[in-house]
Amino acid sequence: MELVVYFFLVLLISVGSFWLVGFVYGLLHRPAILFPLSLAAKMAFCAVFGAMLFVVGGVVLSTLVFNGEMSKRADHRLWPTLLSGAVISVLCSGVIYVSIVGLAWKILG
Repeated sequence: MELVVYFFLVLLISVGSFWLVGFVYGLLHRPAILFPLSLAAKMAFCAVFGAMLFVVGGVVLSTLVFNGEMSKRADHRLWPTLLSGAVISVLCSGVIYVSIVGLAWKILG
């Protein structure tokens, strides 16, 4: 049962952190954009499972997902989008890694 709760909390924290940081990005971006929960879920999935496979691959994969979604916009510029996607991915991946270790420590310890 603890394992199910652990995975649920990791999912909740990862999607929530991407959505919160993406929401702030959307407010600061001009013109303001809506950062959808589905994009946050895709980026969180890439960050968690990409990190398991390639260590830093989660940051790269979630940045590429962010760039792919933002390229559909008419005001898309490649380098600012890649940079902001990388910053979002690094911030949220740090939160995810700390929460994964902290939750595992509480469950095991």
